[in-house]
Parts: sequence; structure tokens; C-alpha cells
Amino acid sequence: MLHLNYLTDASGNQIAVQIAMEEWLVFQQEYQELKRKLEVMQGIRDALEEVQSARKEGRKLQSLSEFLNEC
Repeated sequence: MLHLNYLTDASGNQIAVQIAMEEWLVFQQEYQELKRKLEVMQGIRDALEEVQSARKEGRKLQSLSEFLNEC
């Protein structure tokens, strides 16, 4: 659970948030992990869209074996 401290201006409006450094480092690590997962999921989505498009157009796609042999 995050412990946040809100900073306010002279009118009482919240203008900033403070977070403990230890909590910030954990937050950053979790954010990076989620960001990597999102990139993988977007790559999978793009690949599936490409397969659908190729099937509609009758294009031949590279096989998994061909792809892996390139790596």
C-alpha cells in the first residue's frame, strides 16, 4: 500500500504528491514489467492481424521454422 503525502498550495489545492523512495523504486520496477508485458501483447496482436490480413489476401507467410532459422 502506498503512503502518499499531498502537497497543497496556499488555497489548499493539491499540487503534488510525495512518495517514499523505497515505494517509488518498487513502483518503477512494477511499471517496467507491465510495460514489457504490454509490448509483448501488442506484438502478438500485430502478428495475429498480419496473419488475418495475409489469409484474406492469399499471401504466403513465413513459417515458424523459417523464422527461427533466421535468428
